[in-house]
Amino acid sequence: MTQCILCHSQSTAILQTIKQDDINALYERAFGLDVSHIITSNLLYHHCKICDLRFFTCEDGTIPTGDNHFYNTLNTLEWYYFAKKHEYDYVQKYINPESKVLEVGCGKAAFAHFLPPEAKKHYIGLELSTGAKEMASKDGICIENISVEEYAKSHAKGFDIACSFQVLEHVSNPYGFLQAQIECLKDSQLNGGGGI
Repeated sequence: MTQCILCHSQSTAILQTIKQDDINALYERAFGLDVSHIITSNLLYHHCKICDLRFFTCEDGTIPTGDNHFYNTLNTLEWYYFAKKHEYDYVQKYINPESKVLEVGCGKAAFAHFLPPEAKKHYIGLELSTGAKEMASKDGICIENISVEEYAKSHAKGFDIACSFQVLEHVSNPYGFLQAQIECLKDSQLNGGGGI
């Protein structure tokens, strides 16, 4: 039985097996993208009975995740990055002009445009796509091409807000991903002060 990648429960079940060739053919047909180096076997679709997470693994237990080439290819699709997501309105009310904001999996950093001007100066985005970094730099927005797990090692307790929007489904270790974001928050934010 596969351990849940979020709550670490052993109470998971395989709901379906998806053929490797079918997934690879769909990506090739839809996007002209070869994902055979990412989808290396049939995919197993799991369900955790404890936290209700549903996730995919390859048959060897590894989690398929996109790489720089994968996301740079998707970046060329006009619809891939939204200019606004409905979650932005919710998070904005927690951000003050002096807030230091870390957005993980920021894409081309569209959220930075919704920050107060002073907070925008203290915004840092983390994104694996080098193409997204180039797009954001044209607007003077700072993005680093590094994982949050690596970033947290040298930036612990440095931010008032840590957020992600529609990103969790892209990561292979959601527990470690969220834990690293928490490590980047100032202690005052962990005691009810506004960390998200």
